[in-house]
Amino acid sequence: MTAAAPRAVFRTPWLTVREALESEPSGTERSWYYLDHPGCALVLPVTADGTLLLIRSWRIAVRQWCLEAPAGRCEPGESPEETARRELAEETGARAGALHPLGTVWPSSGSSNEEVHLFLAPDVRSGLPHHDDGEVIRQRPVPVDDALALAISGELRDAPTALALLRAHRRGLLPAVAPASAAVSPAALTDSATAEARPAATTAAPLATPGPGPAPKNPKETR
Repeated sequence: MTAAAPRAVFRTPWLTVREALESEPSGTERSWYYLDHPGCALVLPVTADGTLLLIRSWRIAVRQWCLEAPAGRCEPGESPEETARRELAEETGARAGALHPLGTVWPSSGSSNEEVHLFLAPDVRSGLPHHDDGEVIRQRPVPVDDALALAISGELRDAPTALALLRAHRRGLLPAVAPASAAVSPAALTDSATAEARPAATTAAPLATPGPGPAPKNPKETR
């Protein structure tokens, strides 16, 4: 196929939708639309006692609390490693020493060119988080064994987080810890848990092109 230069057909402060005209072998020209994304970094933060510092984030697109690892989009001029460290500090307050790369993943290649860079941060140091305006995040420390079980069972449905866990486990990078105590309920940590109601201020709204003026400070909605 011969690809024409994609053109922007819709923009927001956080994302751009592009149209690509593709000439098929039959000669037919077809339009394809996709989300143009600057890329993202995700980090699995593990403490010295084998606890994985996950978060639950309210995701408007699926209208659910999602269990995830700290992650966010790469800012201009920022390397994936720098993004991983910044997001870890912002969302959990933790600080990482070494970062072990776990490769990359295209979470939705049929509709977006987003590439997520995956990292493991062993033996992180705790601190105080400082969330961006508009973020709705709850801290959810989980024993590594429980998090891995959720990824294997499919109860942890954030694909990049689950894949990062499985890759780290396969490479022998996760700590060997004793089974979690009965006080920890993995089922209560999954995406489908209903004990915590959705944020009252979160309501669905029509998608519209932003008008002039400063962009809202909420760069997380595309991750």
